[in-house]
Amino acid sequence: MIPQVMKNYKRLLFAVVILTGWSIQQVSAQDKETGAGDSLSKIKTLLTRVQQAYHRTAYLGFRIKYGYANEGQPDKNTDSLTGEVEMDKGRCRFVIDGTETVLTDKYAIQVMNEDKAIYLSAAHHAGVLNPVSMLDSVFAHIGGIHTDLQEQGQSEVLTLRFPPGGAYSLIRILVDTQTGYFQKITYSLYTAGLVGHELVESPGHPGPYQSKGQVNIIFSHYEKGHFDDTLFREGNFFTKAAGRFEPAGRYKDYHIFLASSNL
Repeated sequence: MIPQVMKNYKRLLFAVVILTGWSIQQVSAQDKETGAGDSLSKIKTLLTRVQQAYHRTAYLGFRIKYGYANEGQPDKNTDSLTGEVEMDKGRCRFVIDGTETVLTDKYAIQVMNEDKAIYLSAAHHAGVLNPVSMLDSVFAHIGGIHTDLQEQGQSEVLTLRFPPGGAYSLIRILVDTQTGYFQKITYSLYTAGLVGHELVESPGHPGPYQSKGQVNIIFSHYEKGHFDDTLFREGNFFTKAAGRFEPAGRYKDYHIFLASSNL
């Protein structure tokens, strides 16, 4: 079974990529509104550098690990997931928890091995696969956010603190000063909106989750050139003839579900 909290984050990597470009626009807008130019300009520069680092590196692969911990035991994960990523410019393959997601120039392909199903949508509808809605929630109070950017050893550390009342209290992003790649992202959050209330600890009611917790996302084992274009071939997953989609290769006994009408 997918852990209750972690299943809300298992595709967060795609959001991270979107975050770099989306945040640049948001920071620029806030810069104009507040006039707090210097610090926000530095944040914009950092996010731009991260975005460029990922987009300019051909055939980049890395591992990713998610861990959820209650606030009272921050060093003890109660839920965890691991996965791997291969990306090349705008194309990406992400495998985690038995689910393989591939984004090509034209399609968003999600393979659910447990269900023997392939979900297929247009690439510009990939928001179905990556939690943009979660990002919208994270930045819903962008006007009240407090930002801080510091250097710590080999990392640049961007901290975003949110006003009370939202689902998140803090996001901390560590970026490698040499490569521009993400090292770690931490979300401090309130669990009420993520799991059923019966699972949240309260006076006289034990539960596996405390009212506050954090999700740590660790990026590691960055490698270049360990795969090629064959990884993103649509023919690996399906064929299309006379307007019909059929599963291909080792997926011949899978069912294809079309999430977009204009394929």
